[in-house]
Order: sequence, then structure tokens, then C-alpha cells
Amino acid sequence: MSTVPYEKLHRKWAQLDKGNITNLQGSQLRMLAAFVYKHEIVVTTTSQSLFGQPVYCRYFDCHRRELNGTAWKSLMFPISVAFCARRAGAMFMSLSETPDGNFHGEPVPLVKRIAENYTHEISACVGPIYGNESRWLEIAETTEHHLIIGVTHFYFTIFDRMNEYSRKLVDEYERLGYFEVTTIQNEYEAVDWMSHMLQINVTSSRSNRFVNRTIFQDCHFRSRYHSKWILNVDIDERLVMLKQPLPSLLESVDSNVGEILITATRLVRDERLPEKYIGREHLLKELEYLKYHKTIKPMWDVPKILFRPEKVQALFYHWSYAQNPGVKVQALSVKDAYIRHYRTIFMSLLGHWHLDKKFKMTGMDPILEQKVTEAVTSRLESVYNQRKIRCEEIRDGLLGHFSKDNYNCTYSNGTRYVDVAPGN
Repeated sequence: MSTVPYEKLHRKWAQLDKGNITNLQGSQLRMLAAFVYKHEIVVTTTSQSLFGQPVYCRYFDCHRRELNGTAWKSLMFPISVAFCARRAGAMFMSLSETPDGNFHGEPVPLVKRIAENYTHEISACVGPIYGNESRWLEIAETTEHHLIIGVTHFYFTIFDRMNEYSRKLVDEYERLGYFEVTTIQNEYEAVDWMSHMLQINVTSSRSNRFVNRTIFQDCHFRSRYHSKWILNVDIDERLVMLKQPLPSLLESVDSNVGEILITATRLVRDERLPEKYIGREHLLKELEYLKYHKTIKPMWDVPKILFRPEKVQALFYHWSYAQNPGVKVQALSVKDAYIRHYRTIFMSLLGHWHLDKKFKMTGMDPILEQKVTEAVTSRLESVYNQRKIRCEEIRDGLLGHFSKDNYNCTYSNGTRYVDVAPGN
């Protein structure tokens, strides 16, 4: 195969400067992932500075040996993505600036996305987590809330620094098959909002008054032909359905609809997130949907979307700017659904967003609140409610068989074995 779908459109958009921003001009070109579809291969990278420049797709066999004479010229579009032609025998991929020059880093394995049927009907792309706050509560709330309303799978992105306590919960969701986790390693010792583009890329258009926009990169292509519908949410956002369940709504949508816009409303989160799970009583005081009610009116300038990954070509953070020919965009009435965004006023871009706003007090449906509360509590209890080994639990003959320092147990009266056992 010597071409890729929409190749001419990609070059046209690049020439028009759509999708271009150089947030970090010195960022290295590192391979992030590669996906093989029926008609093309897509390679995602961590670069943020090569938009529109030519790159060469490099193909490797199962032993990571390059397939001679197979280099294929592409360009970086969107900001850190290259579309490549398929090659027989290719199992790993990399990129280079010249057809026979050094490729960048270790080739990455091809992830197959060529199944006839979708693995998931409704999944969520969850915006990457960065910053110093412990985010375990938001992870649990967002996940359990969306599981209840009909989402079954989550594409989750973390950077190379994450609170260990929160990562424990992420690992549990991944073990159970709910999460597909992408961990992004780059050359910077600290990451912030500028690294957001590694999963969600900021773009700009010279012909539009909006200077900064965001589009999906890794999650967009990771979910193609793997999930039929994708909900775009951040960790502090929850979709609320008002008239009918999410699955039945999507079943009623015409087949030519590739994107559904959903209005968003912001709620003021004016306290820090808790560092650790203490217990149910404390949890009921900290759950965001029970604690925060100060709400501004819905805003159509910052909507979120449900979209079909293979029907759109490039996405802003809030909507797409390019769809396949014939694909339509539909907007949901605020009476049907909306996004509740529990937005912080701390350490945030535009953290003063709440000033000079009119508010009203709102909440979710009490039945939904109860379901989410029980689900979140159950999940957190299973992950974080742990105790020490009691010495009485250790079978006869084993306790004392080794050096006392090998026994990390405590008697029921609170005495540690290592403090009372004789010998070494």
C-alpha cells in the first residue's frame, strides 16, 4: 500500500497552518505509540516542534530489524502525528528526518486496530493528570460515575510523575480491565499544562480569533476501531444524562453523525483534594458532587463531545475541526445532557475564572448520587482499607522459624512481634 486515506487533505491543512503551535520548541522527537489500521499506520510522538515538516516512516520486523527499502515519506500532522503507509512484515515503527538517517529511539510495537467489530461501544478519553494534588478521589468519582451511566472503558494518560497513592488506584482499574493506561516519558524533569499536548495538542488557526485550541493525539488514534463512541472528559468532569440513558441515546443517532456537542457548566471547587482515604464518614464530606454546588450557567463556548474516532480527522479539546466527507455534527439540548465541571480555583490556568460570575446552587439527581456514593465507597474500601498482618494469623510452627526481623506482624493488643520476640 503506497498511500494513506485523506493524505491530500492532511497536506492541505498543514499548508493552511491548522494544528500548528510550537509550545516547546526544543522538545525531542520520541516515539509514543504506533497503531495499524486497515488502510494505514499512525505513529504518535512526544514532539511539539515539527509540525508540517517531512518525516520518514521506518518499518521493522519482529526482531526489530529494519525492513530494507521500505522507508516512506510523510509529514508531521497534526502537531506530533505521522500517517504512514502499511508495509507487509512490519511489527515495529519509528520515524526519521531522512529516508536512511538515524531513527529516533527504540522502535515502538504496532498496536492492532483492525478487528471487524468494536471491542467497546462507549469509552472515555480522560485528560492527563499533572500537578501536585493527590487525585485518587477524582479518579474514583469520574470512573464510577461514568461506569454507572454506560461508559465501559477508559483511555487514561499519566505522565512520568504521579502520586504513588493515586497510582495504586489506577493500577487496580487497569488490572480489572477498565483502564488502558498510557504512560508518557519525556526529557523534562517536571511536566505541567504545556505537556498536556502529548495527549491533547494545542493548535492554532491564523484565520480564527481563538489563539489556543486543543486536539486529541494519542487517545484519538488509540481508540480508533477499538471503541465505537468516545466521551471526551477531564478528571474533574462528569456527564449527566437528563432524559434517557447514554447507550439508548447513541443507539438513536443517525449513522452519519460523527460528533455530538454537549454543553458544560462549571462548579467552584475552592478546597484542596484530600491526600488519603480515611473512611466512609470522611469521604461523604469530600465527594465533589456532594460538597460543591456553586454553579454558573451552561456555556456553549467550552462544550465537550462524544465522537466516533474514525469519522473525524482532527479534534480540538472542545470540538473537532475536520470530519470525514459527509459526516455531520449534532448538538444536544441542555435539557438532554450536560457536563458538570468541578473546576478548581487553585494552581489553575485562568484560576480567576469564577470572579464576577453569577451562581446558583445545583446538584445531581439524588438516586444517581446514591449509586455513585456506594460505588466509590466500595472501590476505595477495597483498595485503601488495609490493615497489618496479625501475628495470630500466622500458622503454628511458622512464627519464630526465621529471624524475628522477617515477621512484619502485630498482635491483637497492638504489640509488634519484632519488639517482643527473643533472639535474632
